[in-house]
Amino acid sequence: MKTVIEAIFVIVLPVLGLSYLLQSSHWIEYFRELGQRPHRSLGLALVLLTAGVFGGIAYNDWSSSWPIFISTFSWLLALEGTFILVFPTSLAKLQKIPDHFLYRYLRSGGILLIILGALLCNHFFYLP
Repeated sequence: MKTVIEAIFVIVLPVLGLSYLLQSSHWIEYFRELGQRPHRSLGLALVLLTAGVFGGIAYNDWSSSWPIFISTFSWLLALEGTFILVFPTSLAKLQKIPDHFLYRYLRSGGILLIILGALLCNHFFYLP
């Protein structure tokens, strides 16, 4: 099961990072839309909660560096999903963040996810 979860992270992290980096304006529009209609965030919250709990339970290994990263990331996904389910209107309070800050945040986060995905890919496939 650990190998499957690692493979999912190897694929999802760089793809999500590229999406954040290249499609920042679409993500900001999506974020603004969720703030105006909080009921639309419930599907996202359920996906985050399910993925986080599944990944956290199946990959609950705290022995070395990469398993700790994957376990922590999974539990943070579950926590974020739970927070959105309990407080769906909390996204409306974040609408005051200026777009230029969100662009920088998404682009730097995209670069970070691409780097982490590449490092995990190197670890997963044991590339020299």
